[in-house]
Amino acid sequence: MIVAPGPGVRVLVWGFGSHGGGLAAARHCAALGAQVEILDDRPAAACGDHGACAAASGWAWHVGDATHPAFASADLIVASPAIPPRAWPARHPPRTAPEGLALAAHRGPRLAVTGTKGKSTTALLCATLLGWEVAGNSNEPLLALLARRGSQVPLVCELSSFQLDHLAHDQLAPPPRFAAALVTSLARDHLDWHDDLAHYHAAKLRLLDWADACALVDEVVPLVPGRTPLPAVVLRDGAFIAADGLVLGRRSDLALPGAHNARNACLALTVARHLGLDAGLAAGRLRDVRGLPHRLELVHAGQRWRFVDDSIATTPESAMAALDALSGPLAVILGGSDKGATWDVLAAAVAARGALPLLIGQTAPAIATALAARGLAALRVADLDEAVVRAQALLPQGGTILLSPACASFDMFRGFADRGQRFAAAARRHAP
Repeated sequence: MIVAPGPGVRVLVWGFGSHGGGLAAARHCAALGAQVEILDDRPAAACGDHGACAAASGWAWHVGDATHPAFASADLIVASPAIPPRAWPARHPPRTAPEGLALAAHRGPRLAVTGTKGKSTTALLCATLLGWEVAGNSNEPLLALLARRGSQVPLVCELSSFQLDHLAHDQLAPPPRFAAALVTSLARDHLDWHDDLAHYHAAKLRLLDWADACALVDEVVPLVPGRTPLPAVVLRDGAFIAADGLVLGRRSDLALPGAHNARNACLALTVARHLGLDAGLAAGRLRDVRGLPHRLELVHAGQRWRFVDDSIATTPESAMAALDALSGPLAVILGGSDKGATWDVLAAAVAARGALPLLIGQTAPAIATALAARGLAALRVADLDEAVVRAQALLPQGGTILLSPACASFDMFRGFADRGQRFAAAARRHAP
C-alpha cells in the first residue's frame, strides 16, 4: 500500500545535497507528522548547514545507499533528483521526489520550462513577464518556495531531465498538469545519468504530455508528432512580433546578449501572451530582466581584457552559443568532467570563430583531439589561474577571455558556481 507523508509514516529522504531540495522535503514531511530519516552517501557534518539543520531537527541520519537497512524498512522514499535510475534496486518501497510532493501540494497556476540549455534564463523571462515566482532546478527548491509563499502562488517551474524522470516514476501522485510547457533546446547531455540519449530525450519530452499548451524550438517540433505548438512570437527587424501582428517590444529592450537569448525571449513571450500578458506591458518587463550569475556575466573589466563567466555552459551547444554571442578577439576556456558529450561540432565552432582555446580538466585530451582535427593547437593548462595568465599573454589587448567550459565541473570544482567564482577571482588577481 502506498501512503502519503503523515503521522506514523516513516519517510526516508534519500540524498540530502543542498541543491536537490532534500531539506525542504524533510521539513515538509515532518510538518505533516511523518517520522523523517535521512540517507546520504556522506555524514551530516559533510553537508554543511543542511546537515546541521537535520541534526537540530532530530532526524536520524544514515550513511549508505539503497542497500542500507533503512531503505527497505521505510514506508516511503523521497529521492533526490540526483539519484540515477541504475541506483534503484529492483524491489523498493514506494517512491516520490521533492518535486512530486511540491506539485501535489501546489494549488496555483503553473507552467514548466525544460531543455538542454536555456532553462534558467527562459524560466526567469517567463516569471518576469508574468509577475510569477520561479523555482526548481537551479533556483530555490519548489517546496521551499511553497513554504515561503503558500500553495496558491503562481509558479514557473524549471525542471531538469532528472526531475522529470523522477516525476514520471512517482508512485504517490498522478502526473502533474501545467498550463503550458516550454522546451528551449534538445541536444546530447547527462549520459552519465541517463541510460542513453533516447532515455534523456524521452525524459525531457514527457513534460509535453502533462501540459495543456506548449512552445517549442524548431528542432523539437518534428520529435513530437501530433503536438501543435502555440502560435509563436518571432523576432523580425529587431522587434518581437506576436502571431496576431502586435509588436511586443524591441530586441534592444532585452539586455541579455546573444541570438540564443533572443530565441529564449520568443518562447517566453509566446507562453506569457497565451497566459494573459498584456501586450502593452511586455516591453517594460523585458527591460526589467537581469542576467543570472555565471551566464555570460562580465565579472572583470581590466585595463586590457574583459573576463566573461559562462560557467553554466556544461554542454557543447551552450558553449557554441556563447562563442556566437561575443564579438572581437576571444580566448575560450574549455573542459571539465565528462558527461558523454562529443566534441567535433564544438571544435568546428571554435575554429570558425577564430577563438584561442585553453583546456582544463578531465575532458581536455578529447577536446584537444577534436580541435587538432580542425587544425587548432589547444593550450593545456593546470587550472584557471594558469588559464587566465596564459590567455593574457596570447590574446590581443581589447579582447575577451571567456570561461564557457562545455562540460560539468565536478572533476575540479564543487559545481558550476564554484568554478565561475574561482574564474572571477583569478581574473581579479592576474589582470590589471
